[in-house]
Amino acid sequence: MGERVDWLRQAMAGTWEQLGPRYTAFRDGVVETLRTATEDTVVASHFIAINAVIGAATGDDRLVIRSLDNCSITVLDVVNDTLHLIEGGHEADTLIR
Repeated sequence: MGERVDWLRQAMAGTWEQLGPRYTAFRDGVVETLRTATEDTVVASHFIAINAVIGAATGDDRLVIRSLDNCSITVLDVVNDTLHLIEGGHEADTLIR
């Protein structure tokens, strides 16, 4: 478990590209799912996935852009097949154990 924590801390301080194709494929899948939604959609997810979408909307490749609080709400819109960040969720200190 200790190795996982160390890896996670290091990964969260870096970028998606640094993690490699396995992880960028995950990010791209999350982004594509939201980008192609045809109706208003509510998604409950982990803050890493939400950060992936925020990064796509803002052109930021970091894994963690915002330290989103539990139950925070992030609002995005799709305009001309492009994600746009409308409102970032409330942030809080997050402890990785």
